[in-house]
Amino acid sequence: MDPASDVVTFVKEMMGSDIRIHHMPELGSWTVEARQLGLSAAGTSEWGTSRRDAGELLADALNSRVPQIFDVFKDVSGERRVLNVVDTEAARDKLQKIKQAFQDWVWTDPDRTDRLARVYNDRFNNLAPRRFDGAHLKLPGASGAFVLYGHQKRGIWRIISSGSTYLAHAVGAGKTMTMAAAIMEQRRLGLIAKAMLVVPGHCLAQAAREFLALYPNARILVADETNFTKDKRARFLSRAATATWDAIIITHSAFKFIAVPSAFEQQMIHDELELYEDLLTKVDSEDRVSRKRLERLKEGLQERLEGLGTRKDDLLTISEIGVDQIIVDEAQEFRKLSFATNMSTLKGIDPNGSQRAWDLYVKSRFVETKNPGRALVLASGTPITNTLGEMFSIQRLLGREALAERGLHEFDAWASCFGDTTTELEIQPSGKYKPVSRFASFVNVPELIAMFRAFADVVMPADLREYVKVPDISTGRRQILTAKPTPAFKSYQQILDTRIKAIEMREGSAQPGDDILLSVITDGRHAAIDLRLVMPANDNEEDNKLNLLVRNAFHIWKETSGATYLRPDGRSYDLPGAAQMIFSDLGTINVEKTRGFSAYRWIRDELVRLGVPPSEIAFMQDYNKTDGTVKLTDG
Repeated sequence: MDPASDVVTFVKEMMGSDIRIHHMPELGSWTVEARQLGLSAAGTSEWGTSRRDAGELLADALNSRVPQIFDVFKDVSGERRVLNVVDTEAARDKLQKIKQAFQDWVWTDPDRTDRLARVYNDRFNNLAPRRFDGAHLKLPGASGAFVLYGHQKRGIWRIISSGSTYLAHAVGAGKTMTMAAAIMEQRRLGLIAKAMLVVPGHCLAQAAREFLALYPNARILVADETNFTKDKRARFLSRAATATWDAIIITHSAFKFIAVPSAFEQQMIHDELELYEDLLTKVDSEDRVSRKRLERLKEGLQERLEGLGTRKDDLLTISEIGVDQIIVDEAQEFRKLSFATNMSTLKGIDPNGSQRAWDLYVKSRFVETKNPGRALVLASGTPITNTLGEMFSIQRLLGREALAERGLHEFDAWASCFGDTTTELEIQPSGKYKPVSRFASFVNVPELIAMFRAFADVVMPADLREYVKVPDISTGRRQILTAKPTPAFKSYQQILDTRIKAIEMREGSAQPGDDILLSVITDGRHAAIDLRLVMPANDNEEDNKLNLLVRNAFHIWKETSGATYLRPDGRSYDLPGAAQMIFSDLGTINVEKTRGFSAYRWIRDELVRLGVPPSEIAFMQDYNKTDGTVKLTDG
């Protein structure tokens, strides 16, 4: 039965109006024809507003749109649109009323309830978790010095038996050795010929070291700083292509230089364009939403295709190298695939993908043509780090066919099934509170987990307690030190508030050089650390967040400077005292040129002024080479 028919019946029974609905499942788009609702009291008062009638709100609900009402003002400079907060909130309240009423209405008819429940269960609630047990694995060629844990053997066996897998293993689970053993066992069994292991730059030496520790006779090729420089890149790839390797270990940043044949990516885009052209011929003449969406998707693909036309494949491609499996450690760095959505105004949704993620997507699709079912293995202790939409990207990488089978290949259809929107008061950069709608929670969690676990092997921190001993926190739990806002910071928040209002009042899209909300947020984050990051001439404020950090770090240094700590082998570390790690992605040395102040430099200079020897303070950035980072962290 057409899913639109139930919505039509709902409107007839609850609003007393006949409407037409066009649904295109290939795009997850809906068009509602309900002009009469814009003329009736039911449509403009009970179920809608005078500025957003019930028919328009139905279209919003079905297409996962968040209604926004704008006022248009005319002056000497032209027209400008300003968000009407009151009318917008009124429309959103009516939208929520419609959604709740539909949920209640569905259950009022037992036959309808049974039918819809059957449709849902047949489509989504039909996965039974497959169980894996690798206890039988002997791992020929592996060093007898290591005894792998049960969850490691399970992960190895899962990759061997089912191919493409997400190793969602918590920190400390031993993912590197799991990946190494999975590669070697697949090689031994003839399931793959040449694997490419992609790791973060700072983990390159460690990954190679652990791989060889477990498999001393493994033939691995490592793309480090000495052999993957620009002038040596072609030679390295020639070695990778012409010799027999168990694994090629390469960094995230170097992976982008391994190209797929441009003809393949062009064909991928051409196939998508042909699909959209075919869908356009099937779109109902009244289905405006689907038609516009198809045109937008086509434009995006055309732009990407034009960019490929100028690309030159100067280096050997992944096909010529012979790679038939890609294994990515810390895969959360590739989490942002772009997608089309009507929900882009919602917080918690970022449809703008990264080139890094698209690059992996294309390469995995290509390798899939060479080694079906074994193209990609991802590993991370934190699969989702920022937005709920990242789960959709993971499923596109490893569960694309399952999404398509369930009609969830478009983000909005997926989000309407598994996500929920909430509106809460949130503090703004200006210090004021504002109601913010956010894609903030999952629904239908059991079904989503079942789809995820169809390709994911999960190890939680609690699963590691018998293997990994985590030291107790001396204070019992993490301590949060709060710096009170200084008078100068409160004054600066008023400047931020003025900038936000100017941006909201601006008509049209931002032009190069215009202030944008992201810049306001960034300045607010910097100012919260130290006002000198936004106003270099500002005086030093003793009670700001940066100086609170300095005083705390100095206190710990002074309290522990005479303490002796032991290495795992029982020997004492050469340098007494506790080691402290200070993290900040803002105020680094690199921003000193643009912002006129560096939090990093201030921390070091202040600690030295207070009495900490300069030799006991190091910047990680000064040890950016792989060997240097290893020396710093091992010391």
